[in-house]
Amino acid sequence: MIFPITNNSQVNTSAFNVCVLLNGSITIEQGASSFAIPARSFFFFDQPFEIIAASPFLEGFVLTLSSEFLNDFPEIKDQLSDIKAFFNPITLRAPEAKRNFITSLLEANDKDRLAASYTHICWSELLKDHEHAQDELSTVAQFSDLIDQHIEQNYCAGTYAEMMGIPLKKLIREVRKEENKTPCSFITKKVIDRAKHKLTHTDDTSQMIAYQLGFDDPYYFIKYFKKNTDMTPTQYRESMLTV
Repeated sequence: MIFPITNNSQVNTSAFNVCVLLNGSITIEQGASSFAIPARSFFFFDQPFEIIAASPFLEGFVLTLSSEFLNDFPEIKDQLSDIKAFFNPITLRAPEAKRNFITSLLEANDKDRLAASYTHICWSELLKDHEHAQDELSTVAQFSDLIDQHIEQNYCAGTYAEMMGIPLKKLIREVRKEENKTPCSFITKKVIDRAKHKLTHTDDTSQMIAYQLGFDDPYYFIKYFKKNTDMTPTQYRESMLTV
């Protein structure tokens, strides 16, 4: 089964579910948590969620699997049993190819055998992307990518650990082992690096950059930046102009 998603809609669940974003990003609310999901990504989910915000030109779909389908394709069921992290965005490889598969599935949705064939293709391709993502990215690399994707949300380390489907203790251990930092200091460095880039490559004011990086109070952002660089944002920008 496949159906398109829209803003301000509730998405319910079956046994196995995946949400694919070909164009546009969304913010979802699941329980007491909210997550930003970037364009050209997908995520597996096991609980209902609500789409509370979406960018223009949203093109996204939810694919679900029936028990009858899994009986016919037991290899898909075996692969799905390895999925532990839900609501964790995974980058789509070859998104245009995925669009073609999904278009074919939509067109065949009322033809049982053809629909089953295209469903098998779609899920097989997504599971390959999931497998490659797990093989190629270390815990710290996944953590770093998620920060880049959600930096404007100003999430804490605990939220990122939840998104990755791992205990916070494991995230702390892996970041300390690989970077000799705490997850919080790792996030801080990423935020400061992004702020420095904006200060040297854009004309955005400190207030604008503060909001872009998830700070509700621009004055707190200025104090945060100075604490970590010994300069205010204005002083940093001026110093870079003289280099």
